[in-house]
Amino acid sequence: MYSEIDKLVTLSKKGDRNAKERLIISLKPLVLNSIRRYYNCYSQYDDLIQEGYEIILRTVEDYDESKGSRFLGYLKLQLKYHYLNKHKEKIILSLNETLDDEEEFIDLLEDKGFGPLDTIINKEEKETLFKGLSYLSNRQVEVLIYYYIQKMTMVEISEKLGLSYRTVVNTKTKAVDKLKNIINKNI
Repeated sequence: MYSEIDKLVTLSKKGDRNAKERLIISLKPLVLNSIRRYYNCYSQYDDLIQEGYEIILRTVEDYDESKGSRFLGYLKLQLKYHYLNKHKEKIILSLNETLDDEEEFIDLLEDKGFGPLDTIINKEEKETLFKGLSYLSNRQVEVLIYYYIQKMTMVEISEKLGLSYRTVVNTKTKAVDKLKNIINKNI
């Protein structure tokens, strides 16, 4: 199969339309698997498949076999990062946007102003959280701060701390579980 794909890639780079079509058909399972694995959104499935086909064609043009990597490996990474980056896309909604019935979005929002009772409850929640943090190890607190406050990714944290990705994930998971248990005991 690898030699077949390599032949199709070579022909596609030369502009053979038939080879491009056969390449897309033979790589459709890889596209579907990447969608399922990295961005499984049924409402956008057709669009995601089309994006995958575009990535295949773009990857064929960008692929340089002299760099020593296999085409399928390179393509898998391209698909993976494309679908993972879809999670980062944000829909920007204006508060002044008119909705179906001529109302603006801002008119539908509730006033969530803080009253005196809300301030007291908020203070108690913060105290419980800080008390819970005192039961965690320094490493756990450090990982939580990097992740939740500084909005760093797990990869960035692992690089910064010189730890493996899996260690950072496990540290964060254990810290969050420990905090939940402590907070639930105080409620």
